[in-house]
Amino acid sequence: MTTSTAGHLYADLSRYYDGFCAGVDYAGQADFLLRAHGCFGESGGRDYLDLGCGTGALLAHLHRRGFTVSGLDYSRDMLDAAARRCPQAALLHGDMAALDAVDRYDLISSLLYSLHYSHPLAVLSETLRRAFRALKPGGMLLFDAVDKRGLQGREVVSQGQEGDATFTYRSGWVYPEPGETMELRVSIRREQDGETTEWHDRHAMTALTFDDLRARLEACGFDPVFLERDFSTLRRWDGQSLNVLVAALKPLPAHTAATA
Repeated sequence: MTTSTAGHLYADLSRYYDGFCAGVDYAGQADFLLRAHGCFGESGGRDYLDLGCGTGALLAHLHRRGFTVSGLDYSRDMLDAAARRCPQAALLHGDMAALDAVDRYDLISSLLYSLHYSHPLAVLSETLRRAFRALKPGGMLLFDAVDKRGLQGREVVSQGQEGDATFTYRSGWVYPEPGETMELRVSIRREQDGETTEWHDRHAMTALTFDDLRARLEACGFDPVFLERDFSTLRRWDGQSLNVLVAALKPLPAHTAATA
């Protein structure tokens, strides 16, 4: 017997989020953030904010690496899980585009393509402006992004066990071009005692090209550096791949840079 339910999955995703992200190397991401911060950051501190922090896995790793950590998410359930995982974190409930801080952080990250949740493009631009304002001079925003030309056919599948139930998690993008909207489709399949239950949900995300992304970053005042999306090494983007990591730097004031 199969039962299928559409919609409302994401509202309850905190319970299943770690299953969706079972293959994510958070320790490797944290090491990469540490290297990038050391390479590009010039603010001199270790105040860190994770935008779209989920259940707090990255917060816990950055705290162990000596950062004072904060996390923002629009799901209170996610934040409750993050508080259990990393009780040292200052947790903020809200939307990325409503971040309200000035010269507060040395490092801000938004990984697992979370920045694309700022939709549509006008909201994404507002999120970038808010992040720029929240960084200290010399601070860095680091996030991953996908060019809309590389969206079709991308699906991630993972499995997990909970008691005698087997879960299959699927997530993937669909881009009904042209336009600025791509769709994230997520589903969970639970098999237990001969019965199968499925949940399905869809979410609008922002689709754009890297040229457009660079222009929006520069319009906010950032000095962006595009890197290969490879957390094992720090390499400049080759201009060919359609997934990148972006180190967006908030420049030091001219007089400070001149005397540094």
